[in-house]
Amino acid sequence: NGVANSNLIAAVDNEPFSAQSRYKDLLNTFQLSLPSLSHLPSFRPISATDVFCNRELRFDNLRAIGFDMDYTLAQYQQPGFDKLAFDGAKEKLVHSLGYPEEVLDFEYDHAYWVRGLIIDTQRGNFLKIDRHKYVRMAYHGFQPISSNMRKYLYSRTFNKVPSFTEKYFVNMDTLFQHVDAHLFASLVEMKDYGEHEFLDGKTYEEIYRQVRECVDLCHRDGVIKDEVARNPEKYLVIDKGLLPMLRGFRKAGVKVFLLTNSYWEYTQTAMNYLYHEKKVDGELEKKNEWLELFDLVVVGSCKPAYLTDPYLNLFRVVPEDGSLRNTDGLFEIEALGEDGAAKFLAQGKTFQGG
Repeated sequence: NGVANSNLIAAVDNEPFSAQSRYKDLLNTFQLSLPSLSHLPSFRPISATDVFCNRELRFDNLRAIGFDMDYTLAQYQQPGFDKLAFDGAKEKLVHSLGYPEEVLDFEYDHAYWVRGLIIDTQRGNFLKIDRHKYVRMAYHGFQPISSNMRKYLYSRTFNKVPSFTEKYFVNMDTLFQHVDAHLFASLVEMKDYGEHEFLDGKTYEEIYRQVRECVDLCHRDGVIKDEVARNPEKYLVIDKGLLPMLRGFRKAGVKVFLLTNSYWEYTQTAMNYLYHEKKVDGELEKKNEWLELFDLVVVGSCKPAYLTDPYLNLFRVVPEDGSLRNTDGLFEIEALGEDGAAKFLAQGKTFQGG
């Protein structure tokens, strides 16, 4: 510890020390020699644009790279974007499902949540587990659960290891779920500490299901995306590196595709804004110049249902007016014979559906 501390002080007070000097005492102790240490940089800066992965990936072996749009190519301003879903879901819970009026007073805090948590919808709990599926931390609503209670509920026994795969466990693996989590936690607190017969008659699982339905409806009925389309500069983040990245992949011979659950009207608005770095209307919008970034575009893609349902319809989108035309998908490609896929895409590379 003394050696580590002195090295740390040296790095802060003076020039960054080399890897060779950092491990000198350890190597001497075990009489080891590692010549390669002298070639390591003395300082490795880390930036917000660094990409970390847990497996090796050869990019030069990739033939195609696909992107989602929402929260991937299109980044959203926080907390403004999430508040559209949060406030819209509150309205639906109160005015459509009969929840107490006090629900409208809930305030959203996007900084409270991180991805990687698990929601126990059956108990109203939020869990942080490690790679061994041990629950390191647990909250009930916004209240921490004691160590003894946490271990009683979730610790493994000699013949049973929790899998957290049951249907009442929900993985918070997308930023969209932060809204669900905060609204659910707020309702758990209201059910536990408020005096509302309406909530007393509901299970935590039922409350979560209705929260999920209301948030999902906000994404489908225009509460969120209509507002973003009206004011994209208020909700969408301009990324100066986006276009050079996509063009770089295509220049390198990699096929690039866009696969999003958002429908054409919204995708067109968002991608035009990101492409031109401003809101565009009229003829410029209809040109859809952003399509030059992709070899294939699929909107309204029904992820992940298309992976299991072979009967989902696939339509070709006419970019100029957004109209849809029937296709026979794979059957049409096969009917076109040699190079059927290329011939199929030559008729239009923008599609909607599964």
